[in-house]
Amino acid sequence: MDAIPTRANARSSSLMVMMGIFWLLLAGALLFYQLTNPVTVKVEWETATELDTAGFYLFRSQSPDGGYEQVNDAMIDSQGSAVSGASYSYVDRDVEPGKTYYYVLEEVQTNAAVNRYDEDMFSYTVPRVTWWAVVLTTITSLVGLALLVSGLREGSV
Repeated sequence: MDAIPTRANARSSSLMVMMGIFWLLLAGALLFYQLTNPVTVKVEWETATELDTAGFYLFRSQSPDGGYEQVNDAMIDSQGSAVSGASYSYVDRDVEPGKTYYYVLEEVQTNAAVNRYDEDMFSYTVPRVTWWAVVLTTITSLVGLALLVSGLREGSV
């Protein structure tokens, strides 16, 4: 015996199709946001103590062998003391997806002496897309497709 479509079934299938389209549009919006959102690198460091430290400058290069350029315009002021250190972070906004950057920290002391910490070089490859965008886009796409297919199947019964 064939099922006879009712008005309620037609509304239900139309609603599922519209919800599926909405979820697929949401997946597209997430992907668009990720591809157009400016990328950044957050560089973090800690000190154990800061005896006569005035502050820090951060340098960046695209090669571990040199060619470093200063990243921060103003010195990052010291927050620690002779008996305690501090935690610092700097957000580098002048980076491009897919490129690897190397960072070196320079400590400036109150007597104008400079300590450059080449041995503590930090490298980071900026991803083209972040993992959360891939996961959310995949999930919303799958939900959208499932709703769309279910709605179309229900409407054709």
